[in-house]
Amino acid sequence: MQQKKNVKYWVDCWNATHPFSGLMDEDQLAVFWNKRSGDFAKKISSAQSRKRCRENLGFLEKAGVRIKGAKILDIGCGPGTLSIPLARAGADVTSLDISSGMLERLKETADNEGLSIRPVECSWWNADIDELGFRGKFDLVISSMTPAIKDSETFDRMMACSRKYCFYLGSLPSTGDVAIQALLRGMRKTPGPLRSQMGILYPFMYLYLKGYTPEININRRKWKEDLDWDKAAEHAIDIISHEQACTEAMKKKIKNYYKKTAVDGKCSFQNEMFLGMMIWRVDQ
Repeated sequence: MQQKKNVKYWVDCWNATHPFSGLMDEDQLAVFWNKRSGDFAKKISSAQSRKRCRENLGFLEKAGVRIKGAKILDIGCGPGTLSIPLARAGADVTSLDISSGMLERLKETADNEGLSIRPVECSWWNADIDELGFRGKFDLVISSMTPAIKDSETFDRMMACSRKYCFYLGSLPSTGDVAIQALLRGMRKTPGPLRSQMGILYPFMYLYLKGYTPEININRRKWKEDLDWDKAAEHAIDIISHEQACTEAMKKKIKNYYKKTAVDGKCSFQNEMFLGMMIWRVDQ
């Protein structure tokens, strides 16, 4: 009885902190990510992205996952940040995303390299895994920094597609860029703590309380980025849009702030993030 109460407590907390709840419907989300698909695709080839990918694949292999020949489902795959390296390593990958723009960029790379990747345009929030033929089909199901896994229901759906392993990559709560956080706090409609985005805390506690023992690894990321003031403003608007609808008046205020604070037309972002990787078996 107490275990059920504990699980319910964490599920309720998880649902309450979902950043997109009540903010965007699926069509709006698709448009939101389509606009960003080009920038996301460019980041795949960066040294930082390649380093993170090697760390992720190394973590999988150390946990006992045999990537070559494995059938893998990548939920919220984006432009193929993990799907492409996994396919290059010999996996048969099914890549699912709500954004047609993200999938187009993934498909272009897969076709050029002759990779075994099957793109599926679908919202995970309302996906019917039986209709898709996904239930118990995959050796590994992964979810990496995606809002597709927004609560215990979408998390359970992820696990139901695996016959062996699941891998989850999410962030731990962090302060992020100070300027953005200050702007966000000043524009929030209601008081209270900022909601965590794609955090690993709730999935971990949910698994632990249900009797799973995931292997977990925490990494620290710290970086500085200089952007033209207008790009910096767009970046801030994107982040605030994860918290609440951003009105035209709010956008104007943000743009004016970055234009005034720019030095030689540039603004600096200083960010720090802790990323958590965890892997567990569903068949034990």
